[in-house]
Amino acid sequence: TTPVAAAEPQEVTELFPKTLSAAIAFSIAVISAGFGIARAGSAGLAAAAERPEIRTTAIIVAAFAEALAIYGIVIAFFILGT
Repeated sequence: TTPVAAAEPQEVTELFPKTLSAAIAFSIAVISAGFGIARAGSAGLAAAAERPEIRTTAIIVAAFAEALAIYGIVIAFFILGT
């Protein structure tokens, strides 16, 4: 039998470790931000149901959790940029 398509083995380039590091940093940051937003959001809604004046504070706390994902993006770009 003759192979229809064959790929030649390629060496790992120097870009691979940077890309992998950026992907891991971004993934951990986004997953952590997701958990933080879920916890802060559910607790904020529960607190706002009891005391409506806390609503703004709960939104600010959820925004701080979202900032973690933004920091992850920035770090990933720094890793890829070097």
